[in-house]
Amino acid sequence: MLPKGLICPLLIPFKASGQIDAVGLRQLWEYVNPFVAGISVGSSFSIEGIFLSYEDKKALFKLILGLWEGNKPLYFDITTSDEASMLELAQFSADLLKSQFDELVIEVLPLWYRGNRGLPQSLEALHTQIGAVFLVANHPRLVKTKKRAFKHCNIRTAVFKKLARYDFIKGMIFQGELNRFFNYQRALGGRRNFYFYEADEISFLKQPTNDGVVALTANLVPQMWSKLTTKVLNVNEGKKEELNEIFILGKALKELCVICQNHPGVLKWALREMGILSEMFTPFSGIATEGDLNTLRSWLQKYKNMM
Repeated sequence: MLPKGLICPLLIPFKASGQIDAVGLRQLWEYVNPFVAGISVGSSFSIEGIFLSYEDKKALFKLILGLWEGNKPLYFDITTSDEASMLELAQFSADLLKSQFDELVIEVLPLWYRGNRGLPQSLEALHTQIGAVFLVANHPRLVKTKKRAFKHCNIRTAVFKKLARYDFIKGMIFQGELNRFFNYQRALGGRRNFYFYEADEISFLKQPTNDGVVALTANLVPQMWSKLTTKVLNVNEGKKEELNEIFILGKALKELCVICQNHPGVLKWALREMGILSEMFTPFSGIATEGDLNTLRSWLQKYKNMM
């Protein structure tokens, strides 16, 4: 059974040389870990994960395994630039990790390296190969950025309906339009124990899903996100004070998401200012502007007592 609540797509600390910073990774892990229900490793929803090389992901998975104490669910994202290297990473991950977990959970963004055609058969073959269970990611905002994108940026509803028939597909991390989300829910056909994690933080703040949120900004403010997700998933409508706290937390987090949702470097700048990271280097190619940093600096000052 997967956890409900806050899932953090962990940022990957790098040295200026571009190598993964093991010290920074440990410090970020220790900062985030106490407040989350689960951690996604190398996730597409960190924005950075999709740009890691095959070798970087292998190194990252080894480092995370050294930090893990067995008390927190982990999701390992094996998405790479092409299907061949993804299959190699899947096998490496199974060999490295399977003996450590009762159930190895693999996260994958299939439309990054292939189209919808043949997707159910592809994941079925992958399950047969490595014996893991899967969280399938739908991330049209990111898929659209690929220079040679496939025809569709979303998993088609008819394809999702086939995926939902497989017991080894345990859930979806979803970012996209609300109508598509409802179409996916209807396509489940009454299946229970299928998890939908919302990966658009602002959408979750407006209309929380029952299973939880994959929140990039939880790298910076894990305690705030933990408070909010715990309250909204267990809200007592009779308590006016709780509803007021949810409103205040939601307003602050929405402001933060607007500042940070499109560039991991902005979050890394703040984490460096806090002494958790030593560098703000990211493989993501976008530019973190001085205006973004100044806006985040103002947000940190405004809400420092809530962090």
